[in-house]
Amino acid sequence: MTDRASIDQRTGWGWIFAYGVIVILVGLLAFLNPLATGVATGLLIGAMLIVYGIVAILAGLSSLSRRARWIELLLGVLGIFAGAITIFNPFAGALSLVLLIGAWLLVSGIFEIVSALAIAHDRVWRLLLGVLDVVLGGLLLSSEPATGLAFLAFCIGISFLIRGVFLVMLALGLRRMTHA
Repeated sequence: MTDRASIDQRTGWGWIFAYGVIVILVGLLAFLNPLATGVATGLLIGAMLIVYGIVAILAGLSSLSRRARWIELLLGVLGIFAGAITIFNPFAGALSLVLLIGAWLLVSGIFEIVSALAIAHDRVWRLLLGVLDVVLGGLLLSSEPATGLAFLAFCIGISFLIRGVFLVMLALGLRRMTHA
């Protein structure tokens, strides 16, 4: 085996490149079909809630959990219940995520504005970010469901596209290193 082939195998740049292309395609799909993105997000949230519920119940049943046993058991049952509902209605799960993001943006924006008024350091940036978060949060909370899902799909699409481009650039950089 040549030294160059050994380096190619160790870097795995081809696999990283393929992974980057797949991530870019998923990002484009998120842009082109916001409804499918919302449903997939809802299904993912549902599965995560069920796993959380199972782990919480196991933690509540363990001998290490003495003080918060009933809380863990209750949270576990609620997690499984919420996860099952979300899996059977993933659209509602995606919409609840949109509402949670909207509420989080609104509250964090208010805190950012308050801190900008109280602290002189980076006041303009804090105020600008706070106002932006309040506006975006308000828009999400007051938007129609389709608009909220489109925003969620846009965020997911941007994240996947940027991550995919990064992975492709990384793979090409690794390839250049192996051929140098």
